[in-house]
Amino acid sequence: MRALITGGAGFIGRHLASRLRAQGHDLVALDLLSPQVHRDPESARAGFPGQVVVGEVCDTDAWARCGDADVVVHLAAETGTGQSMYQQDRYRQVNIEGTRLAGREAARRGVPLVALSSRAVYGEGARIEADGTRTYDGVVRPGSRAAASHEDDPHAPVSVYGETKSEGERVIAEELGGHGSATVLRPQNVIGAGQALHNPYTGVLAAFLACLKEGRAIPVYGDGSQTRDFVHVTDLTALITWAIANPAPIADGPRILNSGSGVRTTLRELADHAVGASPGPQVDVVHVDVHRAGDIRDACADLTRGLALGAPAPRWNAADAVADFVRTSWEQPGARADAWDAALDELRDRGLTS
Repeated sequence: MRALITGGAGFIGRHLASRLRAQGHDLVALDLLSPQVHRDPESARAGFPGQVVVGEVCDTDAWARCGDADVVVHLAAETGTGQSMYQQDRYRQVNIEGTRLAGREAARRGVPLVALSSRAVYGEGARIEADGTRTYDGVVRPGSRAAASHEDDPHAPVSVYGETKSEGERVIAEELGGHGSATVLRPQNVIGAGQALHNPYTGVLAAFLACLKEGRAIPVYGDGSQTRDFVHVTDLTALITWAIANPAPIADGPRILNSGSGVRTTLRELADHAVGASPGPQVDVVHVDVHRAGDIRDACADLTRGLALGAPAPRWNAADAVADFVRTSWEQPGARADAWDAALDELRDRGLTS
C-alpha cells in the first residue's frame, strides 16, 4: 500500500509514518515544512521515512507531484485557536480549501480518505441539566454538569479554527458523499513526544515545559477547573491506522469518530502532572485571570461509537501521557517561556482577551 499523508512531516504525521512504515507500506508526504511548525524543516524532511513533496495542501500542482496512492490521510492544518481569530483568511484557505482538495484528490484517485477534524467543532459542547435534559448553548446553569461529546452532537464552534474544521467536514461530504469512502476523526488535545516546542500558538504543555525548564511558576489561565481530554499521539495514530485498514463504507456521508481518552482532566491537574514529572526543581502553579477568545470551558470525548465498531481503545491516561511528554521533551530545544507571554500580549493588543 502507498499512503499519501498531508502534513506527514509534522508531529502526528511522523508518528503515523513510523507505524505505517513498520507495517511495510510506502509513504509520500505533502508538507509545507512551515517554520512555525518545524524548528528545523530540513531535519523534519530527512526524518520522514518516504518521499516528501514540499507544497501547500491548497495547491493542485503540489497534489499532482505526489503521484498515485492507495489511501489519502489528511492531517495538514493550521491549528492555533487564538491565532485563528486574527489570521482568518489563512486558516480558511488551508483548513477549508486544503481539505476540499484532499477530498477531491481521494475521489479522483478512487481511494479512501481518512481526515482529521477536531473536537473544536463542538464548541462548548453538551451539558446535562439538573432535570436530565441535554443542552448545547454553553450556558452553565445551577445543577448542570459537562457531558462528553457524541459524534451526532450539533456543531457550535466558538473559534475561527473550529469554524474551519466544521466547514472542512462539510466539504469532505460534498466531495465524497455517496460515492467515496471517508472517515473523519475528531481528536481531543493530542500530546506526546515530538510535538512543536517552539510554537506559542498551540500546545499548553509546551508552555508548561518551558516554564519547568526555566524554574519558573506555571501559569494556568482561569481558575484551573476547566477540563480537557488529552489523547496520547500513539493512541491517535493507532486509530488512524485502524481507519486505514477498515475503510468506511461508501454511504451518504463520512464516517465520523471521536478520538480521546474519554476522561476529563482539569487544567490544574494537568499542571500538577507536569510538575510531578519534571526532573528539575519543583515550581509553583499560579492562576492568571484571563480568558482568550476561542477558549472553551470543558471538553471530553464519548468513544462509544468507535469502540462499537472495533476501533482500538486508548491505552494512555493523562498522567502517564504528560510524564511521557516531559521525559521525552526535556532535552529538546524549544522556545523560552516568555514566548507564550508575548503571544498572550498579542491577543490582548488585538482585543481578544477578557
